[in-house]
This record gives sequence, C-alpha cells and structure tokens, in this order.
Amino acid sequence: MSFNPQRLQLDTAFAHIDKGNYEAAAPVLRRFAEQGDIDAQYQLAFMLEHGLGVKTDLEGAVHWYAKAAEQGDLAAQFNLAECLEDGVGTAQDYVQAAFWYAKAAEQGDVDAQNQLARLHAEGLCGPQDYAEAARYWRMAAAQEDDEALYNLGVVYDDGLGVAADYVQAASYYRQAAALGNTDAMVNLGLLYQEGYGVEQDWQQAAELFRQAAEQGDDAAQFNLGLSYAQGEGVPQDYDEAAKWWKRAAKQDNKDAQAALEELAKIRAEEG
Repeated sequence: MSFNPQRLQLDTAFAHIDKGNYEAAAPVLRRFAEQGDIDAQYQLAFMLEHGLGVKTDLEGAVHWYAKAAEQGDLAAQFNLAECLEDGVGTAQDYVQAAFWYAKAAEQGDVDAQNQLARLHAEGLCGPQDYAEAARYWRMAAAQEDDEALYNLGVVYDDGLGVAADYVQAASYYRQAAALGNTDAMVNLGLLYQEGYGVEQDWQQAAELFRQAAEQGDDAAQFNLGLSYAQGEGVPQDYDEAAKWWKRAAKQDNKDAQAALEELAKIRAEEG
C-alpha cells in the first residue's frame, strides 16, 4: 500500500474535528474542499454554518454544501435544501429546496422524504399535490417512519388526493401508534369511537387516548377527559375527567379549558 501524504493530512484534520479542535482542521479542509474533496466540502460547509473553528459564514456554507451536493453527498443535499427553504445564506427558494430534498429522498433519506412531502402537501413548491406528497410519505413509511405513517393515515382519513378510506387510515394510524406516535393514537381512538374503518369500540378508544395522554398529548388528555365525563369506554367519573382536562388546559388546550368551565357549572347546579 503506497503512502499518501495528502490523505494523511486530511485524516489528521478529521482527527482534530473528532477532538473538537475545529480551528486546526479548518485550513486543511478548505484546501481539500477547493481541490474537490466531497468530505472536506461538506465538513467545511457545516463548520461555516455553525461557526465551528471559523467565523460564521452562511453564504460560504451554502456554497460548499452546493459543491458537495452536486457530487451526490446526501447530507449536503439535505442541508442545502434546508438553507434554500429557510432562506439561510441564500434567497428563499422552495422549488430549489424541493429539488435537493428530492435528490436526498431518492437516496433513501427519511427526513428528506418527509420534508418534500410536506412541501407538496402545503403547495409551497408548486400547486398543492397530495398525491405527490403521499408518494414520498410512502417511501418514508416503508422505512417504518411514524410521522410518514401518521400523515398517510390523515390522507386516507380526510380523502386528501385519494378517495377517503377509513380502513386504510386505521391501518396507517395503527402502525404509527405502535411506533409511539401520539397523534396517531388520538386519531385511531376517534375512529374507534365512530366505528369508521374499525368495529366501534369505546373501550379501545379510551385506552388509546390514555396511552397518548400519559405521554403528555393534550388532545389525548382532552379526549380521555371527555370519555370519563360521558362514561364512554370507562366508568363515568367527573373527578377523572377534571384531572385530565386540567393537564390539557395547562398546555393551553382551549377545548379543555372550556370543558372545565362547563363542568364547574354542572357541579354548581348539582349543589
């Protein structure tokens, strides 16, 4: 194996970074970045963006992210897309952001898939297109991403770009819930209450609300409180209802605050 002094210099620069000595690494990284080294380009961009061992230079960061992104570096493609989306170091450009998210998404990056789906769903990179959003959410869902699974549930629940299909919605919510997604737990609970896409089951609904409520989800806390207030799936218990509504109200949940006020009136009337 031949000795490569240039490679040794670059390896030494990354060793400095591993020890937190960014300042020592910076001049070597810049030299290699200018020679076209993709790893040096990405690392220099990251350091310029965050002011690590160099003066913060957002425009410079974008420049080097672009250089690395053009050579196929996934992390650079994603970071460049974020800069373009947020207008950091460059003019805000949703179309170009979508272009680079797509590059990273096609390489399997879950975050890029979710970000690109969101841009399409919100109509930020062109006409609103839920079908295209769903395509990228399915990519992320195939990697068991709970956010994508939840969003696909919403797509089928609300019929966004597809025919409404509560069975499909419930399936996606269930998968997301199993991965700990509290929004999915709440929405699946609501489907169980209504019997949409699943057999109506008040107890299962309340249990799903409880799972999410115990993780601090205010919508779940409100719905669990409502279950106790109405005796749906659990024994009627105004004290339990108030307990959960108070937790939700502390998170500024307006429905819970209104429910507590209504409960106070009911109790006052009952003496």
